[in-house]
Amino acid sequence: MFKNPSLIMRITYGKTLGFVLAGGMFLLFPNIIPEMTTAYKWGFVFYYTVIGAMIGLTGVMTYVPMIEIPLPWWFRGPWIGGWMGFILMLFIYDEIGAMLIGFFGDGTFLSSPLWLIVDAALFGLLADFICTKFAGEGPDCIINDNQ
Repeated sequence: MFKNPSLIMRITYGKTLGFVLAGGMFLLFPNIIPEMTTAYKWGFVFYYTVIGAMIGLTGVMTYVPMIEIPLPWWFRGPWIGGWMGFILMLFIYDEIGAMLIGFFGDGTFLSSPLWLIVDAALFGLLADFICTKFAGEGPDCIINDNQ
């Protein structure tokens, strides 16, 4: 059952990985950033779960026909994750910046909210690797010859 490429399994692996990693962050946030509200913590859990699902879903695209280049997993995952991190950063830049400055101090290397983009891109790399390794990629994920 799990040997054949499957789009549903890609999405399941991506969502599960996002939920598990964000759940770990949910438990660590009170120690790292104590002023973070519960709404923000739940927001990150749901956000990373959705990023995992999006990365799983886009795994059927292995080629960009418009510019005729392949789209490997090591580029596709970080691109989707980084883009989603950029969008989130646009919405919560000031709030997350204030939280990071409160924890790391003003003017330090790690106090920039732009780290959200790097974090989401690294998660995208890991998620697409796991999804591709265990559930396949490309058109084989949506074509089922067993019927």
